[in-house]
Amino acid sequence: MTKIEFGILSSEKDEKAIVKNINDYLASLNRTLSKQKNKSMLDARLPYIYKHFYWNLNKAERVYFELYPNKDIEGKYRFETKKNLNWIIFFNKLDLVTGVENQEKYIKDILEATKFEFQFLKESLESVE
Repeated sequence: MTKIEFGILSSEKDEKAIVKNINDYLASLNRTLSKQKNKSMLDARLPYIYKHFYWNLNKAERVYFELYPNKDIEGKYRFETKKNLNWIIFFNKLDLVTGVENQEKYIKDILEATKFEFQFLKESLESVE
């Protein structure tokens, strides 16, 4: 699996616009973002404490992504040196032999759908056994 994080150059107040823009794109695929408030799901993001986050799973492309704030409710930043990036999009994609182009296009389309500038932050590989 490959995990990739991007930051969105935005304000904390841009949440609704970002979610709407992504949902507008996802609607063309008969999909939508889900808002997660479940305590156990939020606890899985510790040490960062969020009121909620958004997620979507595209099984066809084998890409899962989350949208969450860079700053948690206690004022801790996930990316301390990137405080101008108020929202983070985390992608988790299953590494494929074929179909990689479709995954890359889907990720690019989601990022562009935000209608905000974005910056690459981090990429890591995780072995699946």
